[in-house]
Amino acid sequence: MQQEVLSILGLLHDVSNNYQGASLVLNQIIDGAYGQSLEEIKPLLIALQQTNERGVSLIQSKRTAFFELNPVTVEQFDMLSFLQTTYSRFKLIAQYHSLNLHYETQSSYKHGTQVRGDSISIDRMLCNLVTNAIKYTLTGDIFLRLLNQEDDLAIEIEDTGCGIAAEQISNIFIPLWRAPNSNLLHQSGMGLGLYIALCVAHAHGLRISVNSVVRQGTKFTIIFPYKDDGIYGVDDRMLPKSQRLQDALPI
Repeated sequence: MQQEVLSILGLLHDVSNNYQGASLVLNQIIDGAYGQSLEEIKPLLIALQQTNERGVSLIQSKRTAFFELNPVTVEQFDMLSFLQTTYSRFKLIAQYHSLNLHYETQSSYKHGTQVRGDSISIDRMLCNLVTNAIKYTLTGDIFLRLLNQEDDLAIEIEDTGCGIAAEQISNIFIPLWRAPNSNLLHQSGMGLGLYIALCVAHAHGLRISVNSVVRQGTKFTIIFPYKDDGIYGVDDRMLPKSQRLQDALPI
């Protein structure tokens, strides 16, 4: 029952975040912040279309259970272009908050950037991490990176925000937990974003880690372990076998 409730709350959480972002972009268009002609606002309209399609996908997929993986929903896709779409979607939202969002890549990748997994779930994981980075950064920059760490493929989401106190790090993935400074920053939320990110990482056999310094910023790293077939993510055995969410965290 608890998982069912969290699944429904998680879907409401992600759909709400999705359309709040779309509303911000739409308000900017109405205010003429990016011009008046169709040519000037076309990139914004494309971003809105992508945001709307994401919201529709979340609702129509009926995949509320982000903590498990259905073999039917697994597909292969290119993470390099996938993150480019994520960047394009959030760049305007970051600008609205007077923040700079950067997408940093390598010139080449040791084993390519092909990933196998549930693209909607992975999108939910990434969007929650980027949304949190924007939410808890008052000024400065946010970095979205796709890198190699030896043979593994790594996604980094780093901000220059308020940071997380060392004694709170162990709590941030607990469902419905809110940081004590959330109210001070006037940030609302359900306390589900990082829990959803952890569940998606666990379901795909990924590792997620966090490094943070108070008043300097936070960096989340998602590791896609190298597989012998050269494609990152889940394999035919549908990892992981462990039921412990903690196994997605570094030891």
